Amino acid sequence: MQLTERKINIKNSTLNYLIMELKDECQKAISLINQLELSNLTDNQKGDILAELLAVTIHLNSHCDKDLQELISDELGLLET
Repeated sequence: MQLTERKINIKNSTLNYLIMELKDECQKAISLINQLELSNLTDNQKGDILAELLAVTIHLNSHCDKDLQELISDELGLLET
């Protein structure tokens, strides 16, 4: 199977890349949360999952900054109403 670069219907290539990166990080967070729902986790497993979740949330927090918000706002401005 050949992997191809995924794109969404966004004109700005930087915004496109950032949105796809955001999607990946959100999927990681959901996966980690799903793992925390398992009832038979050891404390070590919970600790590993929580440590990864902490890293993901820090990355999401830094990723969703003013620059991303401005790129999204700019893209909104390009939409025809």
